[in-house]
Amino acid sequence: MSERMVIDASVAAKWFLQDVMEADIDLADEILVTFLSGDLELHAPRIFTYELCGLLTKACRRRLPGTNGFRLPKEQALRCAHELFSLSIHVAEATEAEGCEALGMAVDYSKKHYDMTYVRLAQHLDCQWCTADETADEAVPPAFPRNHILHLQALRPSP
Repeated sequence: MSERMVIDASVAAKWFLQDVMEADIDLADEILVTFLSGDLELHAPRIFTYELCGLLTKACRRRLPGTNGFRLPKEQALRCAHELFSLSIHVAEATEAEGCEALGMAVDYSKKHYDMTYVRLAQHLDCQWCTADETADEAVPPAFPRNHILHLQALRPSP
């Protein structure tokens, strides 16, 4: 059986936005390669596809520093969206109970509801949520489920 991981848009965006504005692209690519080889199951809540398409849209509107060009031309963003939807990432539909549970977690931990949908899914699957957001588990009460959060940068081997 392959290992499981909940992936968020901040990590998956690095598969498509490989420019000077992104860090840790190599680590995100390692996750993708491991997933494509069948050694890793990737899971995400439904919000994942919307968040990632939102990041691609933003990249189409943002210019690369020191150039007149945008980070991502529209045609390339559309290809990226097609590639995303062709990947066999297990995207979970939220039930009413799950949505309410994530909302309760967001209030209890003073976090974004979107983020808590990832944490809740990771708890349910008994795996970790991999995120490039280094602040995902900052300023939280002791009961916060930190053991279900894996920062992308933590995958980098120590020198």
